[in-house]
Amino acid sequence: MNIALFFGGRSAEHEVSLLSARSIHQAFNQEKYNIFPIAISKKGYFRTVEDSKEILLSNKKKVSEVKRNNILPAEVLSLLEDEIDLVFPVLHGPFGEDGKIQGFLDILNIKYIGCDLCSSAAGMDKAVMKQIFSFYKIPQSEFERIKKFEFKQNKSSKLFEKFAESLGLPFFIKPANMGSGIGISRVKDLVSFEKALKEAFKYDEKLILESSVRGREIESAVLGSETEIKVSTAGEIISTHDFYDYQAKYEDQSTELIIPAEISAASQQKIKELSIKAFKAIGAEGISRLDFFVNEEQNQILVNEINTMPGFTKFSMYPLLFKESGITYTELLDELVKLALKKDD
Repeated sequence: MNIALFFGGRSAEHEVSLLSARSIHQAFNQEKYNIFPIAISKKGYFRTVEDSKEILLSNKKKVSEVKRNNILPAEVLSLLEDEIDLVFPVLHGPFGEDGKIQGFLDILNIKYIGCDLCSSAAGMDKAVMKQIFSFYKIPQSEFERIKKFEFKQNKSSKLFEKFAESLGLPFFIKPANMGSGIGISRVKDLVSFEKALKEAFKYDEKLILESSVRGREIESAVLGSETEIKVSTAGEIISTHDFYDYQAKYEDQSTELIIPAEISAASQQKIKELSIKAFKAIGAEGISRLDFFVNEEQNQILVNEINTMPGFTKFSMYPLLFKESGITYTELLDELVKLALKKDD
């Protein structure tokens, strides 16, 4: 079977995608699959398979913009239609995890691993995701949203007063369409509010504002389809940072992943139930990771968000959670391939 491995991409999570793709490329069973790596630069250029493989086998942190090694759009289409059986779009963030690449593959009638266009878009846009969760009465923190034009039309002091009243202090600001903790800031006063808006608007025209929640950061991994869903044991993230941002996830060696999380059996069961409910709510399929805030003293479990293409390095929470649940990294890839091939059958 021929599998195209898309990685890199135009988002701020470009570097994370390279790390995930390297681990996946090494772990795929080479006797079962022929892997065709296809790197995508930050400007959206597709690189040749040979050049992409060289990037994967190197320690490069990004796909460089070398025009002579690009594939023309017609060549990409020809490769996908003539030689590829399945695509694994290991693209985190906008232009990969948000439904755009999924829609492109749908047009070509090519099967792919992971969520479809609609569920990818819903999972990526935190405003849409939270509204869906609200409809299905999935417990979550209080939230507001703001678009850039609204910010420009109002005084920042008035906006700060409004959100401080509805959310309390401190609260958090994050880009609606971004992951890996990028662009997130903690707001405690007007100065930090203005700074947080400036930072978050670098990445998106729409922002989410969330109330601060006291709780442990717990995650679960989900694998499956609408008819058969597997949920891993829960794991805990212990960070020395104020919150689990990009630096805490990928750069700070002091961040701890505790698997399984030291929580009660009742909390484990509730997390499993909410994971399935949230997975079904957005119509997810294949792969997702759920993030929670857990406060057992107050008997409170809140869903923070769902990630439809989570980090997939050998040290990422998603594969580690399933490893604890008895599914190895390579077996996990086999399961994802099987699920993708069953779509629409």
